[in-house]
Amino acid sequence: MSSALRRVKLIQAYRKVFDTPDGQMVLSHIMREGFITETTFVAGDSHQTALNEGSRRLALGICRYALKDESQLLKIIEKGEDNV
Repeated sequence: MSSALRRVKLIQAYRKVFDTPDGQMVLSHIMREGFITETTFVAGDSHQTALNEGSRRLALGICRYALKDESQLLKIIEKGEDNV
């Protein structure tokens, strides 16, 4: 299997998992815990800032695979804390 086909199959798997009510709840939680909508900076603590930024990078990567378009991301952000 080519790397392009593996990537397509991976994206399809992500979307299948997160295109359910439970998947949307988990994705919303990942987005909140992953600093998608807030700063990762912690004044005076470069190590915590780096850890937070790593969490953000992972959350953004998951969103990139799981969402079909940016409007889905905005809808999840607008729902806020109500999902979890």
